[in-house]
Amino acid sequence: MHILIVDDEEDQRELLAGFLNKQGFSTILAGDGEQALAFARTESIDLALLDHRLPDINGDELLIKLHKINPRLRAIMITAFGAVEMAVKVMRSGADDFFEKPVDLSSLLKRIRGIEQEVLVEIDAEEVTTILDEEIKIPLKLVGHSSAMRDLLSIIRRTAPTPWAVLIQGETGTGKELIARLLHLLSPRREYPFVAINCAAMPENLVESELFGHEKGSFTGANNSRRGHFEIANGGTLMLDEVGELPLGTQAKLLRVLQEKCITRVGSEKEIEVDVRVLAATNRNLSTMVKAGSFREDLFYRLKVIEVEIPPLRDRREDIPDLIDTFLERHNLASIKFSAEALNTLSRYHFPGNIRELEHIVQRASTLSRSSLIQATDLPTEVRFPEIDSNAKLNEHIAALELRLIREALEKHNWVQTQAAASLGLSERVLRYKINKYKLQKS
Repeated sequence: MHILIVDDEEDQRELLAGFLNKQGFSTILAGDGEQALAFARTESIDLALLDHRLPDINGDELLIKLHKINPRLRAIMITAFGAVEMAVKVMRSGADDFFEKPVDLSSLLKRIRGIEQEVLVEIDAEEVTTILDEEIKIPLKLVGHSSAMRDLLSIIRRTAPTPWAVLIQGETGTGKELIARLLHLLSPRREYPFVAINCAAMPENLVESELFGHEKGSFTGANNSRRGHFEIANGGTLMLDEVGELPLGTQAKLLRVLQEKCITRVGSEKEIEVDVRVLAATNRNLSTMVKAGSFREDLFYRLKVIEVEIPPLRDRREDIPDLIDTFLERHNLASIKFSAEALNTLSRYHFPGNIRELEHIVQRASTLSRSSLIQATDLPTEVRFPEIDSNAKLNEHIAALELRLIREALEKHNWVQTQAAASLGLSERVLRYKINKYKLQKS
Protein backbone atom coordinates (compact mmCIF):
# COMPACT_ATOMS: atom_id res chain seq x y z
CA MET A 1 0.00 0.00 0.00
CA HIS A 2 1.27 3.49 -0.92
CA ILE A 3 1.04 6.00 1.93
CA LEU A 4 1.39 9.78 1.65
CA ILE A 5 2.71 11.40 4.85
CA VAL A 6 1.99 15.14 5.10
CA ASP A 7 3.58 17.02 8.02
CA ASP A 8 5.50 20.27 8.22
CA GLU A 9 7.84 18.83 10.88
CA GLU A 10 10.61 16.93 9.12
CA ASP A 11 11.43 14.79 12.18
CA GLN A 12 7.81 13.65 12.43
CA ARG A 13 7.70 12.80 8.71
CA GLU A 14 10.90 10.81 8.90
CA LEU A 15 9.81 9.00 12.06
CA LEU A 16 6.54 7.84 10.52
CA ALA A 17 8.17 6.97 7.18
CA GLY A 18 10.95 4.94 8.81
CA PHE A 19 8.48 3.00 10.92
CA LEU A 20 6.07 2.27 8.04
CA ASN A 21 8.84 1.37 5.59
CA LYS A 22 10.01 -1.30 8.03
CA GLN A 23 6.46 -2.69 8.01
CA GLY A 24 6.60 -3.11 4.23
CA PHE A 25 4.71 0.01 3.15
CA SER A 26 5.78 2.45 0.44
CA THR A 27 5.82 6.08 1.62
CA ILE A 28 5.85 9.51 -0.03
CA LEU A 29 6.67 12.58 2.09
CA ALA A 30 5.24 16.08 1.77
CA GLY A 31 5.92 19.13 3.94
CA ASP A 32 2.81 21.14 3.05
CA GLY A 33 -0.52 21.02 1.25
CA GLU A 34 0.77 22.08 -2.15
CA GLN A 35 3.37 19.32 -2.21
CA ALA A 36 0.73 16.81 -1.13
CA LEU A 37 -1.64 17.84 -3.93
CA ALA A 38 1.19 17.67 -6.48
CA PHE A 39 2.00 14.09 -5.43
CA ALA A 40 -1.68 13.12 -5.47
CA ARG A 41 -1.93 14.21 -9.12
CA THR A 42 1.03 12.10 -10.24
CA GLU A 43 1.34 9.18 -7.81
CA SER A 44 -0.89 6.25 -6.95
CA ILE A 45 -1.75 6.80 -3.29
CA ASP A 46 -3.98 4.57 -1.17
CA LEU A 47 -3.76 6.30 2.22
CA ALA A 48 -2.82 9.78 3.44
CA LEU A 49 -1.56 10.56 6.95
CA LEU A 50 -2.32 14.25 7.33
CA ASP A 51 -1.11 16.68 9.97
CA HIS A 52 -4.13 18.79 10.82
CA ARG A 53 -2.16 22.05 10.95
CA LEU A 54 0.01 22.82 7.95
CA PRO A 55 1.70 26.09 6.96
CA ASP A 56 -0.52 26.71 3.93
CA ILE A 57 -3.79 24.86 4.64
CA ASN A 58 -5.48 22.87 7.39
CA GLY A 59 -5.96 19.13 7.13
CA ASP A 60 -9.74 19.28 6.61
CA GLU A 61 -9.47 21.51 3.57
CA LEU A 62 -6.53 19.51 2.19
CA LEU A 63 -8.47 16.26 2.49
CA ILE A 64 -11.40 17.71 0.55
CA LYS A 65 -9.03 18.71 -2.26
CA LEU A 66 -7.28 15.34 -2.19
CA HIS A 67 -10.64 13.57 -2.50
CA LYS A 68 -11.44 15.65 -5.59
CA ILE A 69 -8.26 14.28 -7.18
CA ASN A 70 -8.71 10.74 -5.85
CA PRO A 71 -12.18 9.98 -4.43
CA ARG A 72 -11.00 6.55 -3.23
CA LEU A 73 -8.20 7.96 -1.07
CA ARG A 74 -8.36 6.85 2.57
CA ALA A 75 -7.07 9.20 5.25
CA ILE A 76 -5.99 9.41 8.89
CA MET A 77 -5.71 12.83 10.52
CA ILE A 78 -2.92 13.48 13.02
CA THR A 79 -3.06 16.50 15.30
CA ALA A 80 -1.83 17.90 18.59
CA PHE A 81 -5.30 19.31 19.28
CA GLY A 82 -7.36 16.39 20.54
CA ALA A 83 -10.73 17.93 21.40
CA VAL A 84 -13.88 15.95 20.69
CA GLU A 85 -15.15 18.74 18.45
CA MET A 86 -11.97 18.48 16.39
CA ALA A 87 -12.41 14.72 16.01
CA VAL A 88 -15.99 15.14 14.83
CA LYS A 89 -14.95 17.77 12.30
CA VAL A 90 -12.16 15.53 11.04
CA MET A 91 -14.45 12.56 10.54
CA ARG A 92 -17.02 14.72 8.74
CA SER A 93 -14.36 15.85 6.31
CA GLY A 94 -13.95 12.24 5.20
CA ALA A 95 -11.11 10.93 7.36
CA ASP A 96 -11.18 7.30 8.43
CA ASP A 97 -9.67 7.98 11.85
CA PHE A 98 -8.08 10.54 14.12
CA PHE A 99 -4.81 10.25 16.11
CA GLU A 100 -3.25 12.64 18.61
CA LYS A 101 0.42 13.53 18.82
CA PRO A 102 2.58 11.89 19.99
CA VAL A 103 1.24 9.06 17.88
CA ASP A 104 1.04 5.57 19.38
CA LEU A 105 2.76 3.73 16.53
CA SER A 106 1.39 0.27 17.39
CA SER A 107 -2.19 1.60 17.40
CA LEU A 108 -1.54 3.49 14.16
CA LEU A 109 -0.15 0.34 12.52
CA LYS A 110 -3.17 -1.69 13.59
CA ARG A 111 -5.52 0.89 12.04
CA ILE A 112 -3.48 1.08 8.84
CA ARG A 113 -3.55 -2.73 8.53
CA GLY A 114 -7.33 -2.60 8.87
CA ILE A 115 -7.62 0.05 6.14
CA GLU A 116 -5.25 -1.97 3.94
CA GLN A 117 -7.57 -4.98 4.16
CA GLU A 118 -10.58 -2.81 3.36
CA VAL A 119 -8.79 -1.40 0.29
CA LEU A 120 -7.86 -4.88 -0.94
CA VAL A 121 -11.44 -6.08 -0.47
CA GLU A 122 -12.75 -3.12 -2.50
CA ILE A 123 -10.25 -3.85 -5.28
CA ASP A 124 -11.33 -7.51 -5.38
CA ALA A 125 -15.02 -6.55 -5.50
CA GLU A 126 -14.44 -4.10 -8.35
CA GLU A 127 -12.44 -6.69 -10.29
CA VAL A 128 -15.37 -9.11 -10.12
CA THR A 129 -17.70 -6.52 -11.62
CA THR A 130 -15.15 -5.49 -14.26
CA ILE A 131 -14.50 -9.07 -15.37
CA LEU A 132 -18.21 -9.81 -15.65
CA ASP A 133 -19.00 -6.60 -17.53
CA GLU A 134 -15.96 -6.27 -19.79
CA GLU A 135 -14.49 -9.74 -20.27
CA ILE A 136 -17.39 -12.16 -19.92
CA LYS A 137 -19.98 -9.51 -20.91
CA ILE A 138 -22.96 -10.98 -19.10
CA PRO A 139 -25.26 -9.16 -16.68
CA LEU A 140 -24.63 -11.52 -13.77
CA LYS A 141 -23.62 -9.70 -10.62
CA LEU A 142 -24.38 -9.43 -6.95
CA VAL A 143 -26.39 -6.34 -6.10
CA GLY A 144 -25.38 -4.12 -3.22
CA HIS A 145 -22.53 -2.04 -1.84
CA SER A 146 -22.63 -3.09 1.82
CA SER A 147 -19.45 -4.16 3.57
CA ALA A 148 -20.88 -7.69 3.80
CA MET A 149 -21.25 -7.86 0.01
CA ARG A 150 -17.78 -6.39 -0.61
CA ASP A 151 -16.30 -9.03 1.70
CA LEU A 152 -18.21 -11.78 -0.14
CA LEU A 153 -17.09 -10.56 -3.59
CA SER A 154 -13.51 -10.40 -2.36
CA ILE A 155 -13.65 -14.03 -1.23
CA ILE A 156 -15.19 -15.04 -4.57
CA ARG A 157 -12.46 -13.21 -6.51
CA ARG A 158 -9.69 -15.02 -4.63
CA THR A 159 -11.42 -18.40 -4.58
CA ALA A 160 -12.69 -18.64 -8.16
CA PRO A 161 -9.34 -19.24 -9.96
CA THR A 162 -8.41 -22.16 -7.69
CA PRO A 163 -9.27 -25.83 -8.36
CA TRP A 164 -10.46 -26.44 -4.80
CA ALA A 165 -13.86 -27.71 -3.73
CA VAL A 166 -16.01 -25.01 -2.14
CA LEU A 167 -18.77 -25.36 0.44
CA ILE A 168 -21.30 -22.53 0.01
CA GLN A 169 -23.39 -22.00 3.12
CA GLY A 170 -26.32 -19.68 3.56
CA GLU A 171 -29.95 -19.47 4.54
CA THR A 172 -32.74 -20.22 2.07
CA GLY A 173 -33.15 -17.42 -0.46
CA THR A 174 -29.68 -15.87 -0.10
CA GLY A 175 -28.57 -16.80 -3.65
CA LYS A 176 -26.31 -19.82 -3.28
CA GLU A 177 -26.64 -20.84 -6.94
CA LEU A 178 -25.77 -17.32 -8.05
CA ILE A 179 -22.56 -17.52 -6.00
CA ALA A 180 -21.76 -20.89 -7.56
CA ARG A 181 -22.27 -19.48 -11.07
CA LEU A 182 -19.97 -16.55 -10.26
CA LEU A 183 -17.28 -18.91 -9.00
CA HIS A 184 -17.56 -20.84 -12.28
CA LEU A 185 -17.58 -17.78 -14.53
CA LEU A 186 -14.54 -16.27 -12.82
CA SER A 187 -12.60 -19.54 -13.05
CA PRO A 188 -10.45 -21.04 -15.86
CA ARG A 189 -13.32 -23.52 -16.39
CA ARG A 190 -15.83 -20.95 -17.60
CA GLU A 191 -15.68 -22.20 -21.23
CA TYR A 192 -16.88 -25.61 -20.03
CA PRO A 193 -20.31 -26.60 -18.63
CA PHE A 194 -21.80 -25.39 -15.37
CA VAL A 195 -24.26 -27.98 -14.10
CA ALA A 196 -26.45 -27.41 -11.02
CA ILE A 197 -28.37 -30.25 -9.44
CA ASN A 198 -30.71 -30.13 -6.43
CA CYS A 199 -29.94 -33.19 -4.31
CA ALA A 200 -33.19 -32.79 -2.36
CA ALA A 201 -35.27 -33.01 -5.55
CA MET A 202 -33.86 -36.34 -6.76
CA PRO A 203 -35.76 -39.56 -5.89
CA GLU A 204 -33.53 -41.60 -3.57
CA ASN A 205 -33.55 -44.63 -5.87
CA LEU A 206 -32.32 -42.50 -8.80
CA VAL A 207 -29.69 -40.36 -7.07
CA GLU A 208 -26.72 -42.42 -8.24
CA SER A 209 -28.09 -42.67 -11.77
CA GLU A 210 -28.51 -38.88 -11.88
CA LEU A 211 -24.98 -38.25 -10.60
CA PHE A 212 -23.00 -41.01 -12.29
CA GLY A 213 -25.22 -42.14 -15.19
CA HIS A 214 -26.44 -45.65 -16.02
CA GLU A 215 -26.19 -48.35 -18.67
CA LYS A 216 -29.10 -49.64 -20.70
CA GLY A 217 -31.06 -52.32 -18.81
CA SER A 218 -29.35 -51.61 -15.47
CA PHE A 219 -32.74 -51.15 -13.78
CA THR A 220 -36.42 -51.14 -14.73
CA GLY A 221 -37.05 -48.21 -17.04
CA ALA A 222 -33.42 -47.84 -18.11
CA ASN A 223 -34.20 -48.21 -21.80
CA ASN A 224 -31.07 -46.39 -22.91
CA SER A 225 -27.61 -45.65 -21.59
CA ARG A 226 -27.39 -42.18 -20.07
CA ARG A 227 -24.62 -39.88 -18.94
CA GLY A 228 -24.79 -38.59 -15.37
CA HIS A 229 -24.19 -35.04 -14.22
CA PHE A 230 -20.50 -35.65 -13.54
CA GLU A 231 -19.94 -36.64 -17.17
CA ILE A 232 -22.07 -33.76 -18.46
CA ALA A 233 -20.03 -31.30 -16.37
CA ASN A 234 -16.68 -32.79 -17.39
CA GLY A 235 -14.08 -30.03 -17.64
CA GLY A 236 -16.39 -27.61 -15.90
CA THR A 237 -18.18 -27.16 -12.59
CA LEU A 238 -20.82 -29.24 -10.82
CA MET A 239 -22.93 -27.63 -8.14
CA LEU A 240 -24.52 -29.98 -5.61
CA ASP A 241 -27.28 -27.92 -4.06
CA GLU A 242 -28.70 -29.12 -0.73
CA VAL A 243 -25.83 -31.60 -0.49
CA GLY A 244 -26.91 -32.52 3.05
CA GLU A 245 -29.86 -34.43 1.57
CA LEU A 246 -27.68 -37.07 -0.12
CA PRO A 247 -28.18 -40.63 1.24
CA LEU A 248 -25.22 -42.02 3.20
CA GLY A 249 -24.56 -44.69 0.55
CA THR A 250 -24.31 -42.07 -2.17
CA GLN A 251 -22.07 -39.94 0.06
CA ALA A 252 -19.52 -42.79 0.14
CA LYS A 253 -19.52 -43.02 -3.67
CA LEU A 254 -19.26 -39.25 -4.03
CA LEU A 255 -16.23 -39.27 -1.73
CA ARG A 256 -14.57 -41.86 -3.96
CA VAL A 257 -15.23 -39.74 -7.06
CA LEU A 258 -13.63 -36.72 -5.37
CA GLN A 259 -10.61 -38.80 -4.39
CA GLU A 260 -10.11 -40.85 -7.54
CA LYS A 261 -11.59 -38.47 -10.16
CA CYS A 262 -13.39 -41.42 -11.73
CA ILE A 263 -17.05 -42.41 -11.91
CA THR A 264 -18.72 -45.70 -12.64
CA ARG A 265 -22.16 -45.74 -14.24
CA VAL A 266 -24.91 -47.77 -12.60
CA GLY A 267 -24.86 -51.23 -14.17
CA SER A 268 -21.27 -50.94 -15.40
CA GLU A 269 -17.83 -51.83 -14.06
CA LYS A 270 -15.96 -49.50 -16.40
CA GLU A 271 -14.35 -46.48 -14.78
CA ILE A 272 -14.66 -43.14 -16.59
CA GLU A 273 -12.23 -40.33 -15.76
CA VAL A 274 -13.84 -36.97 -15.03
CA ASP A 275 -12.31 -33.55 -14.38
CA VAL A 276 -14.93 -31.64 -12.44
CA ARG A 277 -14.75 -28.93 -9.81
CA VAL A 278 -17.42 -29.57 -7.18
CA LEU A 279 -19.24 -26.74 -5.45
CA ALA A 280 -21.52 -27.93 -2.66
CA ALA A 281 -24.27 -25.76 -1.18
CA THR A 282 -26.45 -26.16 1.87
CA ASN A 283 -28.64 -24.26 4.30
CA ARG A 284 -28.13 -26.97 6.91
CA ASN A 285 -25.41 -27.23 9.54
CA LEU A 286 -23.24 -30.04 8.20
CA SER A 287 -21.06 -30.06 11.32
CA THR A 288 -24.12 -30.94 13.39
CA MET A 289 -25.10 -33.59 10.85
CA VAL A 290 -21.62 -35.11 11.10
CA LYS A 291 -21.94 -35.37 14.88
CA ALA A 292 -25.39 -36.94 14.45
CA GLY A 293 -24.00 -39.48 11.99
CA SER A 294 -26.18 -38.39 9.06
CA PHE A 295 -23.31 -36.90 7.04
CA ARG A 296 -19.89 -38.45 6.50
CA GLU A 297 -17.08 -36.59 8.24
CA ASP A 298 -14.52 -37.46 5.55
CA LEU A 299 -16.83 -36.13 2.82
CA PHE A 300 -17.54 -33.01 4.84
CA TYR A 301 -13.84 -32.11 4.94
CA ARG A 302 -13.42 -32.97 1.25
CA LEU A 303 -16.19 -30.53 0.33
CA LYS A 304 -15.14 -27.65 2.60
CA VAL A 305 -11.60 -27.02 1.39
CA ILE A 306 -12.83 -23.44 1.13
CA GLU A 307 -15.95 -22.21 2.90
CA VAL A 308 -18.06 -19.34 1.59
CA GLU A 309 -20.71 -17.96 3.93
CA ILE A 310 -23.44 -15.86 2.27
CA PRO A 311 -24.77 -13.15 4.59
CA PRO A 312 -28.55 -13.08 5.21
CA LEU A 313 -30.41 -9.98 4.05
CA ARG A 314 -30.86 -8.77 7.65
CA ASP A 315 -27.06 -8.37 7.81
CA ARG A 316 -26.95 -6.18 4.69
CA ARG A 317 -30.08 -4.03 5.05
CA GLU A 318 -28.41 -1.07 3.32
CA ASP A 319 -28.58 -3.08 0.07
CA ILE A 320 -32.40 -3.26 0.12
CA PRO A 321 -33.01 -0.13 -2.07
CA ASP A 322 -30.55 -1.40 -4.72
CA LEU A 323 -32.17 -4.83 -4.67
CA ILE A 324 -35.64 -3.31 -5.05
CA ASP A 325 -34.48 -1.28 -8.07
CA THR A 326 -33.03 -4.45 -9.60
CA PHE A 327 -36.30 -6.37 -9.15
CA LEU A 328 -38.37 -3.50 -10.58
CA GLU A 329 -36.11 -3.41 -13.63
CA ARG A 330 -36.18 -7.22 -13.99
CA HIS A 331 -39.98 -7.29 -14.03
CA ASN A 332 -40.42 -4.21 -16.26
CA LEU A 333 -41.84 -2.08 -13.44
CA ALA A 334 -39.70 1.02 -13.94
CA SER A 335 -42.66 3.34 -13.22
CA ILE A 336 -43.07 1.93 -9.71
CA LYS A 337 -41.40 3.67 -6.76
CA PHE A 338 -41.27 2.90 -3.05
CA SER A 339 -41.99 5.67 -0.54
CA ALA A 340 -39.54 6.55 2.22
CA GLU A 341 -41.83 4.98 4.81
CA ALA A 342 -42.13 1.77 2.79
CA LEU A 343 -38.34 1.55 2.49
CA ASN A 344 -37.92 2.18 6.21
CA THR A 345 -40.50 -0.49 7.00
CA LEU A 346 -38.66 -2.99 4.80
CA SER A 347 -35.30 -2.06 6.32
CA ARG A 348 -36.61 -3.04 9.77
CA TYR A 349 -38.08 -6.39 8.67
CA HIS A 350 -35.95 -9.47 9.44
CA PHE A 351 -36.59 -11.31 6.08
CA PRO A 352 -36.61 -15.01 7.02
CA GLY A 353 -36.86 -15.75 3.27
CA ASN A 354 -34.01 -13.34 2.45
CA ILE A 355 -33.59 -11.95 -1.10
CA ARG A 356 -36.16 -14.28 -2.62
CA GLU A 357 -38.74 -13.05 -0.12
CA LEU A 358 -37.91 -9.40 -0.89
CA GLU A 359 -38.45 -10.05 -4.61
CA HIS A 360 -41.85 -11.60 -3.91
CA ILE A 361 -42.79 -8.62 -1.71
CA VAL A 362 -41.87 -6.24 -4.54
CA GLN A 363 -43.94 -8.26 -7.02
CA ARG A 364 -46.94 -8.41 -4.72
CA ALA A 365 -46.90 -4.75 -3.68
CA SER A 366 -46.49 -3.48 -7.26
CA THR A 367 -49.38 -5.69 -8.38
CA LEU A 368 -51.89 -4.86 -5.65
CA SER A 369 -51.10 -1.18 -5.12
CA ARG A 370 -53.50 1.27 -6.79
CA SER A 371 -50.69 3.81 -7.10
CA SER A 372 -47.27 3.86 -8.73
CA LEU A 373 -45.87 4.95 -5.34
CA ILE A 374 -45.75 1.98 -2.96
CA GLN A 375 -46.67 2.95 0.59
CA ALA A 376 -46.02 1.02 3.79
CA THR A 377 -49.70 0.08 3.87
CA ASP A 378 -49.20 -1.74 0.54
CA LEU A 379 -46.74 -4.13 2.16
CA PRO A 380 -47.81 -7.50 3.58
CA THR A 381 -49.08 -7.57 7.15
CA GLU A 382 -46.16 -9.69 8.35
CA VAL A 383 -43.78 -7.01 7.07
CA ARG A 384 -45.66 -4.08 8.61
CA PHE A 385 -46.23 -5.83 11.93
CA PRO A 386 -43.42 -8.36 12.15
CA GLU A 387 -42.74 -10.77 14.93
CA ILE A 388 -39.62 -9.57 16.71
CA ASP A 389 -36.54 -11.31 15.36
CA SER A 390 -35.00 -13.55 18.02
CA ASN A 391 -31.52 -12.65 16.72
CA ALA A 392 -32.07 -8.90 17.14
CA LYS A 393 -30.28 -6.84 19.78
CA LEU A 394 -32.17 -5.32 22.70
CA ASN A 395 -32.40 -1.83 21.16
CA GLU A 396 -33.75 -3.38 17.94
CA HIS A 397 -36.42 -5.26 19.91
CA ILE A 398 -37.46 -2.04 21.64
CA ALA A 399 -37.49 -0.01 18.40
CA ALA A 400 -39.51 -2.67 16.56
CA LEU A 401 -42.10 -2.84 19.34
CA GLU A 402 -42.33 0.96 19.61
CA LEU A 403 -42.75 1.34 15.85
CA ARG A 404 -45.46 -1.31 15.75
CA LEU A 405 -47.46 0.26 18.59
CA ILE A 406 -47.20 3.77 17.11
CA ARG A 407 -48.27 2.65 13.64
CA GLU A 408 -51.21 0.65 15.05
CA ALA A 409 -52.36 3.64 17.12
CA LEU A 410 -52.14 6.03 14.15
CA GLU A 411 -54.09 3.71 11.87
CA LYS A 412 -56.67 2.97 14.57
CA HIS A 413 -57.35 6.69 15.04
CA ASN A 414 -57.16 7.51 11.29
CA TRP A 415 -53.96 9.47 11.85
CA VAL A 416 -55.53 11.94 14.28
CA GLN A 417 -52.34 12.53 16.20
CA THR A 418 -54.02 13.94 19.34
CA GLN A 419 -56.08 10.78 19.78
CA ALA A 420 -53.21 8.45 18.87
CA ALA A 421 -50.89 10.20 21.35
CA ALA A 422 -53.49 9.95 24.13
CA SER A 423 -53.99 6.22 23.50
CA LEU A 424 -50.23 5.68 23.72
CA GLY A 425 -49.82 7.83 26.82
CA LEU A 426 -47.56 10.27 24.97
CA SER A 427 -47.67 13.99 24.44
CA GLU A 428 -48.50 15.09 20.91
CA ARG A 429 -45.05 16.66 20.63
CA VAL A 430 -43.31 13.38 21.50
CA LEU A 431 -45.52 11.48 19.04
CA ARG A 432 -44.61 13.94 16.26
CA TYR A 433 -40.93 13.42 17.08
CA LYS A 434 -41.30 9.65 16.80
CA ILE A 435 -43.28 9.92 13.54
CA ASN A 436 -40.36 11.88 12.10
CA LYS A 437 -37.83 9.47 13.63
CA TYR A 438 -39.43 6.47 11.93
CA LYS A 439 -40.36 8.46 8.79
CA LEU A 440 -44.00 7.41 9.07
CA GLN A 441 -46.43 8.74 6.46
CA LYS A 442 -50.14 8.47 6.01
CA SER A 443 -51.09 6.77 2.72
